[in-house]
Amino acid sequence: MALSEQQKQKKLLKKKQKKSAVVQAIKSFMSVSAVSCADYPLYESVVANSLFELGIGEVVIARRLPNGQLAASIFIVDVFCLGVKNTFFRVASNDEYEYLKQKATSDGRHFVSIHQSCARKLLEGAVEYAKNLGFSSHPDYKKMAALFGAIDASACPVAYEYGKDNKPYYIRGPNESVAEAKKIVDKLYEKCGEGGYNFLIMTDENPFD
Repeated sequence: MALSEQQKQKKLLKKKQKKSAVVQAIKSFMSVSAVSCADYPLYESVVANSLFELGIGEVVIARRLPNGQLAASIFIVDVFCLGVKNTFFRVASNDEYEYLKQKATSDGRHFVSIHQSCARKLLEGAVEYAKNLGFSSHPDYKKMAALFGAIDASACPVAYEYGKDNKPYYIRGPNESVAEAKKIVDKLYEKCGEGGYNFLIMTDENPFD
């Protein structure tokens, strides 16, 4: 049976309304950022338990949004040398958030709770340590760190020590080429002098030939 003109118009209107709702949902999602979530209630702040043992690991801060989802900033931190190497922001359900954490520590490590002021102090200290060595942290660090909001790092009583055995210790990461690793070691040599740093470059090539 053919649709009447009125039925066609109703069907067309419903289609337009559905499309508009999808567009609005996308716009709403895109407008969510770390800074826009900084005043929502803190859900947790955690750190990889082996961060200061291995020299690299994750620091996470998450806040609960009004719709029940979690907004999280995740930082990959090198406390031995390079500061914040990577960072990203996610809005996720509880299950999705727990999956992200599980995936991040799938090698047997786990997360432990850390006071939010200490999470911020740890990150800022790592960034400053790297800066003093001549290294810039990830370009999105400040944008993602906005999720800390008004959390006061000075409230943390912990004194964090960076480097290893009182020296910078560079360990080549999987995303750094041998050439990039050599540049990092060269910069450490310029800044710290011979014997003032240590490094580990896992490769069959000798970058110093």
